[in-house]
Amino acid sequence: MTVHDLLGGELLIAEVLRTDGSRQGVHYWNLLPDGTEIDLTRDQFAGNEVVQEPQIVRRPSGLPTRGAQQYLTMKHRVLTTLGIPEADGTTHH
Repeated sequence: MTVHDLLGGELLIAEVLRTDGSRQGVHYWNLLPDGTEIDLTRDQFAGNEVVQEPQIVRRPSGLPTRGAQQYLTMKHRVLTTLGIPEADGTTHH
């Protein structure tokens, strides 16, 4: 979501299935306006977990229902590293 915040584009979602066909969960990543896919976390999956074909999804409004604090921490770190002011107007160096 932080990549989407900064670069726009679309969010992709795909089911993740184990090689035995059981469902592991879902995976999100980014499709930039120029067609480039950015997936910073695909390597989290084990060899027996296969990301299926993606669909474009509308970004939910507000904070994620799971992982909200991790998202806010990541966004803060990225903006701080890039020297971009946060929504409250502060810039961290």
